[in-house]
Amino acid sequence: LSARSASHNALATALRAASAEEVGPMDHFMARPEVRAFCAQAQEPGQSEVSLRFCATLLPTSHPCHAAWLALFCGALVEQGADPTVLFPTLQGLLHAWLERLRRHSAVGVEDDGDGKCTRTFVHSVRSAAVAEPAAEPQDHFCDVDSLVEALDIMVPPMMAMLMREPRNHQCFIEDASLMKLLDDVASSSSTLHVGNLHFLQLAAHSSYEDELVVVLPASRTGFAAQAHGIHNTFQAISLLQNLMRDHAQNLGIQRCIAFRDPDAKGDSSDFMWLQADAFADGMLLDSMRIASGEARLRDNMAKCGKRVLIALETDNDMNIKRHWSGFNFVIHGAQQPSMAFTRYLTPNEVALYLA
Repeated sequence: LSARSASHNALATALRAASAEEVGPMDHFMARPEVRAFCAQAQEPGQSEVSLRFCATLLPTSHPCHAAWLALFCGALVEQGADPTVLFPTLQGLLHAWLERLRRHSAVGVEDDGDGKCTRTFVHSVRSAAVAEPAAEPQDHFCDVDSLVEALDIMVPPMMAMLMREPRNHQCFIEDASLMKLLDDVASSSSTLHVGNLHFLQLAAHSSYEDELVVVLPASRTGFAAQAHGIHNTFQAISLLQNLMRDHAQNLGIQRCIAFRDPDAKGDSSDFMWLQADAFADGMLLDSMRIASGEARLRDNMAKCGKRVLIALETDNDMNIKRHWSGFNFVIHGAQQPSMAFTRYLTPNEVALYLA
């Protein structure tokens, strides 16, 4: 039996034998010989991704606090360069299961407070539900609501480390519609549940990635494609796109002067009328009020021919709807790095197709 297999087996055996009463505080858990041996081995050259794959099988059968504490260590491995895709599906599955258990065991009701006013209260929690439904949770998964909330809070940072480093993780995350609803439901109850870190996952879910975002300039019948990475909303996208348009103004046939945007600036304004794809048809402007909503997620803008499309209409200053915005470029994670990278110019046929 290899030293690695022995270490993995010892940790798995210890966690299977641990009861809910033996969970203890995090520092005690991380100081256990089996955990220390696993962590030491995981940091040896070539062992990080092997350890992540092992955790992908171990965490779902562990107490939520144990799973979250090990996930935190795994997040550190990812921050040091380990593959962010190995463990993320497991953590996403745990997040879904734990949020579902919180929602199921913390039903919100309405009570009369005695003076004719109604207040929203939690009518039952895991503690009371455990008495009414003793077989509702497998024994090796059972924990009280406080432990489950603690585990959720602790698991968010490693999830963010993996989520913000890999667009494929982000795509799987936002495509899970039931998880997105659970996240919103439980986060809206966070004042009672005190799951303080969930809002970071909500912010991450709001960001957008586009392999090829199309920008069309009808005035010059030109356009370009750009790769969008970790964009908060359409306002941020516009600010970054206007910098690209400044750099490529001559080839794009742009007549006006476009000022440079500091990516860290607190505010910005539009140099163009930014419209949705259906503002044009047959090459003609049909509706100048089909404005691209700045507050909306970038991926919520209309798509045409399978691509997300924004139209940048260059108009006379007195015709332009000048929009201003601020607070759009906050950073939710160090690995987010919002950016917009120019990829190519559109061909004349493509421009005509997107304006058709």
